[in-house]
Amino acid sequence: MQINVYELMRIFIEIVETGSFSQASENLQIHRPAVTKALQQLELHCGVRLLHRTTRRINLTPEGEEFYRSSKPLLEQTDDLLGSFSAGRSLSGQLRIDMPVSLATLLVVPNLPDFYRAYPGIEVVLSSSDRRKDMLRDGLDCIVRVGALEDGDYVARSLGNVKLITCASPAYLAEHGVPETLDDLQHHQGVNWFNVNSRQIMPWVFQTPSGIEEIHLPGKLVLDNSEVYIVAGLTGLGLLQGMDFFLRPYINDGRLVEVLPGNPVPARRLSVLYPHRHISPKVRVFTQWLETLLEGVR
Repeated sequence: MQINVYELMRIFIEIVETGSFSQASENLQIHRPAVTKALQQLELHCGVRLLHRTTRRINLTPEGEEFYRSSKPLLEQTDDLLGSFSAGRSLSGQLRIDMPVSLATLLVVPNLPDFYRAYPGIEVVLSSSDRRKDMLRDGLDCIVRVGALEDGDYVARSLGNVKLITCASPAYLAEHGVPETLDDLQHHQGVNWFNVNSRQIMPWVFQTPSGIEEIHLPGKLVLDNSEVYIVAGLTGLGLLQGMDFFLRPYINDGRLVEVLPGNPVPARRLSVLYPHRHISPKVRVFTQWLETLLEGVR
């Protein structure tokens, strides 16, 4: 009997990305036993086990991981090819994204109604974190990240740069004084940022006439969550350094005050990461929409 490898691949990818046979069945609108049978047929056809299955979780085998990485772009390219011949075709389905909390909270989510008006058939599954995610394990279509990128099995595309700024609450400055030079910072407290991936406290970075200078500020609080970070600054626990669009609303209403304008923070690169070189139409339109949003905050 001839099998439809194209459909078997689609079912396998849905199992991997949902982590559930039942959820894959629901998403694809096929019976649960048909999902199990499809995986069995695919494994038999490939001659290897692709998944380890227990009562609680599903894990990819090494062969399954390799098959997933190779089959997903192939399936997406096939869908794109077939869809290009369909008159009046509109984009639909889930788009799984991860991005920093601050970017999601202040920029992306408030503007999503505009995205949905343009692409009503797309369902956005958005995870917000300041931690590095694994695109394969977490079933993500793309990841948006700020700053230098670590080596990884992905393709990165720059979305441009975002402005950063140094500031503090009026209460903090009233108690500790306003720093006028970088040397003054050694007499101040910083709310420091912990990079959970490198397990290091991040230095404070400033532009000087002689180049970029990195400084380690004294501080009694180290954080790894941007929402908690802003609360710490508003409470007066120390100086903050972060993305301008994230801090600007608090500066505009007087709850934070910019300091050291003569030593600006170098802009950081904003990038979108893909698990492979083929960019699906859903990821492409979201990336273009995000670029348009960023033009308004640079």
